[in-house]
Amino acid sequence: MAALALAFAGLTVMSGVAYFVVLAGATGTAERLLVDRTGRVLEAQIALIQSRLDPITDQLELLSALMAAGRIDIDSPVAVREALAVTMSRMPPVSAMVFGTLDLQLHRAIRHPDGVITRDTEKLSELPRGLERFQEMATSHSTFWGALFWNPNLKQPVLNVRTPVRRNDDAFIGGLVATVAVGDLSLLIGDPETGGGRYFILVDHDHVLAHRRLIDPRGLGLTETSPLPSIKDIDDPVLSHIWDAPVRSAQIDRALGDLGHIVSINGHSWVFVYRSLPKYGPQPWIVGQYFPLEDATADLDRLTNGALVGAATLAVALLLALAMGLRMGRSIRTITSAAEAIERLEFDHPIRKDSRLREIDDAAHSLEKARGALKWFRAYVPHRLVFRLMERGEDAVVSRRRDVTVMFTDIVEFTPQAEDLPEQETADLLNHHFALLGACIDREDGVIDKYIGDSVMAVWGGISHADDHAAGAIRASLAIAKVIREDNAMRRAAGKAPIRVRIGMHSGPVVIGNIGAPSRVNFTVVGDTVNVAQRFEQLGKEFMKPEDDIVVLVSGDTLKAVKDRASIDLPDPLIPQLWSIKGHEEHVEVYRLA
Repeated sequence: MAALALAFAGLTVMSGVAYFVVLAGATGTAERLLVDRTGRVLEAQIALIQSRLDPITDQLELLSALMAAGRIDIDSPVAVREALAVTMSRMPPVSAMVFGTLDLQLHRAIRHPDGVITRDTEKLSELPRGLERFQEMATSHSTFWGALFWNPNLKQPVLNVRTPVRRNDDAFIGGLVATVAVGDLSLLIGDPETGGGRYFILVDHDHVLAHRRLIDPRGLGLTETSPLPSIKDIDDPVLSHIWDAPVRSAQIDRALGDLGHIVSINGHSWVFVYRSLPKYGPQPWIVGQYFPLEDATADLDRLTNGALVGAATLAVALLLALAMGLRMGRSIRTITSAAEAIERLEFDHPIRKDSRLREIDDAAHSLEKARGALKWFRAYVPHRLVFRLMERGEDAVVSRRRDVTVMFTDIVEFTPQAEDLPEQETADLLNHHFALLGACIDREDGVIDKYIGDSVMAVWGGISHADDHAAGAIRASLAIAKVIREDNAMRRAAGKAPIRVRIGMHSGPVVIGNIGAPSRVNFTVVGDTVNVAQRFEQLGKEFMKPEDDIVVLVSGDTLKAVKDRASIDLPDPLIPQLWSIKGHEEHVEVYRLA
């Protein structure tokens, strides 16, 4: 609790200092926000205009190059008109494309309001100032944007880009013209992402070339002598005040520089940003937008409000630190108790309690996983070995020689029997069988060393230091024989095949300890005694009759190792027999117990 309170108090102090630093730097922040907004607005608007008009110039120059190279037959009116129509179909902004020839013919492709493109030819001399404009192209050597001219069909002015067509010897053979209606230009650059309806393009300082109102110029009284409306005629109450006396502010003027100014209109401040754009006519355009001053300072207002809310939140957090400390303390004490339970090898009950604090919850979850892992560890490793490891450490697994009794069990003809069973039923059968054998072995202080398929290897006297290991092994084998017969009786009653078992035992010296690679060891026993015990189990094939449920063979050495004959209830009579075992020069005594 003390650590949390100190941490939150320090955080509060640092946040308070940061809060005043932020407010002190608010002026500089407002300038940067305004400059950033202004720059982005202008760059977006200019890029949008260029993306709409520059492709028209590129297509016109491409068409001019094809005509100059003879790829388009300019002497064929049909070919020329078709080329104009095809090129025009790729440029939606273009309202008309024409090609003037040296014989003063004008081949045209015209886009109508419904989108249909028609083709025709008329005399150049019949168009107002047609010969004059044709002469301008004849004296030019590059593409240029001409002055606006009136389109009587559209009843509005049109932008026009002109390209002279010249052969490789620079001889003038005609001129190409593409027009864009002012209304179409206003529609094309009215992108909501770059200003919505607050964009404008001015010519001659106060004549409007592009504006949302010019998308449909009807009602503005445009004529051939007065093709463009003024800022007063455009029906825009904000734009009409663009050239009013600006509101002077050292901070705002420094931020805007020469990119614009601020005008106060009916008590509201509006920011005008604009830039001169040459290239698209004899006179440069003034491209710009306007927006409320509040838009530029909204981020700063949110920052200030956020700082105030943050200060209040920190004060509340300081009070909550004590409550959090108490809760964390209880959670940590729960984890401590769980760790102590693991130390006592108490794995049977879950120990995790959920916590709202992630790190503590993760620690409890990890401890619960450790409990589960140790529980499995106890299942895979003999529990007597686990206790010895905890009590004596590494000394418990140092390899040493000991006299032990080793038992091997095996299910007769299990492989063909399992082939007729589903996988899960096979696993259930083995688990049930091993549970029966394991209970008998554990009851007599034996240790299951390993499972080998359907076989079990068990050892007496290795870990538990049993004084009479041979007697314990014999008692376990007789107990196994009893439970196998009882289990088979139930299996036969249920219409199932019996489980027939062979058991072999032998006593003698072995090496017991950790055997294996450094990364994977097994605490086990090795030696000739183990091999002989396994061969005794195999030898059961010679003694087992078809009606037998189990056969138990024990070596004479095991019977000799029994210290207290009275502690074992041996069947009578024992059937001794001498048998030759591979690897042994002398015959060994074999006794059948069951």
